[in-house]
Amino acid sequence: METPALLLLTTLWVFAFKVSVAQWTPATATFYSGSDASGTMGGACGYGNLYNAGYVTNSAALSTALFNNGAWCGACFTITCDSSKIRSCKQGTSITITATNFCPPNYALANDDGGWCNPPRQHFDMSQPAWTTIADYQAGIVPVNYRRVPCQRNGGMRFTINGNNYSELVLACRQRRGQPRGGANMD
Repeated sequence: METPALLLLTTLWVFAFKVSVAQWTPATATFYSGSDASGTMGGACGYGNLYNAGYVTNSAALSTALFNNGAWCGACFTITCDSSKIRSCKQGTSITITATNFCPPNYALANDDGGWCNPPRQHFDMSQPAWTTIADYQAGIVPVNYRRVPCQRNGGMRFTINGNNYSELVLACRQRRGQPRGGANMD
């Protein structure tokens, strides 16, 4: 009687291990901007000054395949450099970034020769400070593994005021602890 239970328990443990390993997805990463991440301000997600918005320097632009027409704005990802494929990785390190921008495709270049953000490639164009957490500055482009994680921020309100001479739009969003900004769901 104990043998079938042990066999079932072992099978469940192996399955759970495979599922946890499968949570990581391969992609590639590069970096942009300067060492203070000032070149990452603004962007397609509309967060403006990332320092004031609370993102500081842990941000990245997403390729077309990841950006999903803006649906992943505000989503958080843990990224680790794949040291099994390249020596430029800082082994054992990872960084959690927030998607704050879009990395536009460059169809004039091949996906494996400069068109890093071309579909269907999954690619993160990271701020320089985030990049240098996981890889050497000189590396250029590195293979990474990533997974979607809940964002870890304190709650608060965010107001956006837009308009013209004829109308004003005021958008107030309440952020709950651990939820991404921009409406990106974990589902």
